[in-house]
Amino acid sequence: MSVFSFVRRSENRLDVVAGLIDGILNALALTSGRLVQVDGGGVSLGLAIRVSIAAGLTTIFVFFVAHYAELRIQLIRHERELNMTEHGRLAASRLGRQILRESALKALLATCFSFAGALFPLLVCVALPSFPWISLAISIATLAALGALLAKTFYGSPLTWSLALGLGGIALTIIGIKLNLVAS
Repeated sequence: MSVFSFVRRSENRLDVVAGLIDGILNALALTSGRLVQVDGGGVSLGLAIRVSIAAGLTTIFVFFVAHYAELRIQLIRHERELNMTEHGRLAASRLGRQILRESALKALLATCFSFAGALFPLLVCVALPSFPWISLAISIATLAALGALLAKTFYGSPLTWSLALGLGGIALTIIGIKLNLVAS
């Protein structure tokens, strides 16, 4: 199975989309204040990579815990359906090791997309240092496009989802500007 087909599988959609959205939102929250500064605005390559790594590290932890907890709950449900009197037997079996691996793989997938989601708009800012605000515009436009694509997968309203994610991006940009976490 190729990497591309693995990413396209419907059971990986959550990790891909949520990873991208998480990365973009992390980049907005952390760097918006710096991107709108009149003097000293913009992002260096080193800062873009550091912000992307931070986005990825939070993603891997959150997604691993979420996937592992969900899969363990499913094992508990199966134990009950099988009328097993001792809890944790399935988790101690090969199934337990399998859900650990699956959780790690799905968390790694989300992390890669979170890293990419944070890095792409910041690299645009590095490439166009005279226009640091363009990174904000690209991030918000990407969120809106992801909303429209996501809506099409479950027959939702592309306009509603596009607006919701775009407005979420704008809100996080404003919060990022106010917090100014990555100051000069």
